[in-house]
Amino acid sequence: MYIAFFAGTIAGGLAVGVGLLMTVARDAGYLSLPEIVLWPVTGAAVFGAMFFVFDRFGWRWRGVRSAVGIPDISGTWLLEGVSYDQGSQPKWRWSGQIEITQKYEKIFVCLRTAQSGSYSISAALIPEGRRYRLIYSYRNQPKPGEPDLQAHIGHCELLFEPDLQSAEGSYFNGGGRFTHGTMNLKRRAPDAA
Repeated sequence: MYIAFFAGTIAGGLAVGVGLLMTVARDAGYLSLPEIVLWPVTGAAVFGAMFFVFDRFGWRWRGVRSAVGIPDISGTWLLEGVSYDQGSQPKWRWSGQIEITQKYEKIFVCLRTAQSGSYSISAALIPEGRRYRLIYSYRNQPKPGEPDLQAHIGHCELLFEPDLQSAEGSYFNGGGRFTHGTMNLKRRAPDAA
């Protein structure tokens, strides 16, 4: 809503300013451009440019981020997990890494372990008090040479602490592998290798 308001204001100002300059230049005999030159300076074009910048960068700015109420969870997260069998008995302990790529409108989650990789199909971030819950569905593909694993789909929910440095959650699989488990995440320091 705010972007649309500012885009309309900026587009109107640009159209008036460019129109005035063109009129002055035409009256002085310097140029003769048709008014079609002003058409690209529309509210839609300005809105598109402003939203592009906002979606990729602007929402991350501290003041803007607090105004829109979306935390920045993008980055690399170290992961420790436990998988349970269908009888809810611990079966495997495993570790991996989650890479979260985030824009204002979209979140992409990529989980990698020594045995497989998972990629989100859909994702949403929901506020819960001072915490945030990431809910996503994924598709998992085992690495070649992993005979005990099959390609499968699944669902995961992670609850991030208010400081956005750790999260915990659970997942379940289906469509090829019927397990569930828990995960604990720690944000990797930006300069860590």
